[in-house]
Amino acid sequence: MEEENSKIGKFLYNLIDAMFWVYDETLRWWEISKIIIQIKTYRRQKTALNKLIKENEQKFIGVTVAQTAELTSLNESISKLAAQEDFLKSKCSNWTPIVDFSIIFILFVYGIISINPIQNIVERRNTSIGVFGGQISRVRELPFEEHSIISDSIWFNNKLYIAGNNGVTEIDTVSGGSKKLKDLPENFYGKDLSILGNRLLIAGYPGIFEYENNEIKPFIAENKLPDRLINSFSVVNEKKKQFLFGTLGKGIYYNNGEKLIFIPKTYDYIAKSFAFQRKELWILHDEGILIGHPDKLDSLNLEVLAGKRPRCMITTDKNVFIGTDHGIIAGYRSSRNREWTMLSTTKPSYINSIINAGEILFIASNEGVFRYYKGKMDRLSSIPTHSLCLCDTFLAATGKSSVFLYYFDFSGNVGKSSIFGVVPELGTYTPTLPVTTLPVQNRPIYKRMPDYGLLETDGKEPLMESAIPIGDYSPNQKPMVELPVELQNPVFSDITFFNGKYYLATTNRGIWAFDGKNWSQVNNNSKSNANKLCSNKKDCYAYSSKAGIYKIIDDKAELIVDSKETSGLKYMSISDDDKLLLLFADGNVKIYDNKELKPFFIIPTEFVDNCHSIWKISEQYIAVLNQGVMAHEADGKWNLMFYRGNTDSAKIVDVCNFENKSLYIALNDGRIFEYSKNKLPLTGIVPDYPISINYSENNLWVSSIDSLYLKENNVFTPLSFKSNNRILGVFTDSESKNLLVFTASGLRVLPKQ
Repeated sequence: MEEENSKIGKFLYNLIDAMFWVYDETLRWWEISKIIIQIKTYRRQKTALNKLIKENEQKFIGVTVAQTAELTSLNESISKLAAQEDFLKSKCSNWTPIVDFSIIFILFVYGIISINPIQNIVERRNTSIGVFGGQISRVRELPFEEHSIISDSIWFNNKLYIAGNNGVTEIDTVSGGSKKLKDLPENFYGKDLSILGNRLLIAGYPGIFEYENNEIKPFIAENKLPDRLINSFSVVNEKKKQFLFGTLGKGIYYNNGEKLIFIPKTYDYIAKSFAFQRKELWILHDEGILIGHPDKLDSLNLEVLAGKRPRCMITTDKNVFIGTDHGIIAGYRSSRNREWTMLSTTKPSYINSIINAGEILFIASNEGVFRYYKGKMDRLSSIPTHSLCLCDTFLAATGKSSVFLYYFDFSGNVGKSSIFGVVPELGTYTPTLPVTTLPVQNRPIYKRMPDYGLLETDGKEPLMESAIPIGDYSPNQKPMVELPVELQNPVFSDITFFNGKYYLATTNRGIWAFDGKNWSQVNNNSKSNANKLCSNKKDCYAYSSKAGIYKIIDDKAELIVDSKETSGLKYMSISDDDKLLLLFADGNVKIYDNKELKPFFIIPTEFVDNCHSIWKISEQYIAVLNQGVMAHEADGKWNLMFYRGNTDSAKIVDVCNFENKSLYIALNDGRIFEYSKNKLPLTGIVPDYPISINYSENNLWVSSIDSLYLKENNVFTPLSFKSNNRILGVFTDSESKNLLVFTASGLRVLPKQ
């Protein structure tokens, strides 16, 4: 007995001794690590100092006393720390680093072996926050065979499948190619997509089909289906082959692996989606929510859902999110019950799809794609989106005719995302002439991807609609000031304010003037096209690609430079000293002064294609580029300042000159910059594709295709104004202070509030 006690005592003694040894060893190596880092810091400082001394010697500058003292101090510090490091290492075991590295390596290998990602959608929706936590790093657009209605999308075998009223489309995201799945019934309407093992299940009108090894066959025989119109489908248990599906008006059915079972009380419901939470079945249907077990379901009556149409739903371990036609409803589980609240009431509003990656929610809506995380709502794009799905690397957002693949910076902190980082690589169309007719495209221009990472202002007070002025523009409502008969069906190209009148240029009806009450045509230019207008307080000029340059005097157009001399003209502007600056496509800049057109300077060759316009601001000549602003110095050199953020796909949309003191520059991705006093700050962002920008009565306006944005409190806020026609520009009447909104069909007067 005493011998056993002696062995236990020795074991405990050795164990305690080993614990103290591990503690001391760890502490010593920790001190050694800090010393090594400090030595490297001193050595970098010593290297930098020696480099400076060497450069000074080449310039015949001697070594100062301070530099000698600093160098001596660094040498002494390095020697002292090196001696301390050797002393500590002499007391340490040489095997400790090897053992530590071996343990870390074994854990790493074990982690690699133990990770076995499965290729189903459930695993993807639980993807780590870090993959999607940063800002957008780039975006890729993939067009596909058009559906007028998009129902669902899913990843399967590294390809993207989209269901809609035109069947099911397969997209190879590597090559970008798309094709419609064959062998489905004629006029098949795809409604829901799911994965069961190695098969893609396609539910819709009519029936349920499976896709495996490039073959499509019925998943359930037609004679065994209670109804051929399948509206929704969900896999419950993959191993037991259990699933749920909802029909169009004939109830919801549950398959327990052997037979179909009708779920009571569901005959009149049209199921939209299924979900499980803690083994509790949730069914979203056209009138509300059913929860419970397939054998017994109870209606969930929510006051917050009153007056709203449910459209989609997802569940997490503790929470439920319901998308409606009036925002998102969130249900948070507490210790006793569940609290329901509106997650969004403004934007996003009309919800089409919700998906989650860990705690992050991605939302598809008619207002675009949004990301919600810990109370913060970021808008990723303003493109109407109908379906979302995730893989382990990026988010796919599906519209009616194209899919956008969003790649994110790997960052676990969404809150630190910024609009000033890397932005999408997607290009956008910019006209050759500064302001021309809208580009002809196969789909509306809003389908183009705005070139920004995140719009962090959504949900905050500045994005509320501006208080001035209020006026909805119904498509069926005629403008208050209609165009004259002679000006019907014009193709507008530019607008300017000069000498108390508003001058509008067209490419097919010449130049017209509006004095606040009446329209009149500028003589001598009625049959010619007009591409560009520019003016200052003294002169107004118009450019016609067919005729040349006109000077407008008392509503008459006098030709001052013919079309031979203006061939290849790209842009023209006027300075405060009444000189006309002309930028040509080959990079030449000419100046018109004293009735003569003279060569002035040449844009550097590498910037010719990206040069948008030439201006004179505060006695300095400025070239506005797609990448930034380039100032012409007195010695003939150029000083280039870049825009904040990515400029790989940036295009200048429009430039506004404010009293020859500053320039406001609108990019195709919605960013607005201001150049003044050799500075180029970002002045704001509009969540749309801007068309024009102008300054009037101390107000800066940005117009998109059909909307207006006013800069208020350093933020561009939208007005509650919608036009059925293209907006040309916005001006404030100096007398009445009313807003004059010029559109392609006339003039809309918005009274001051």
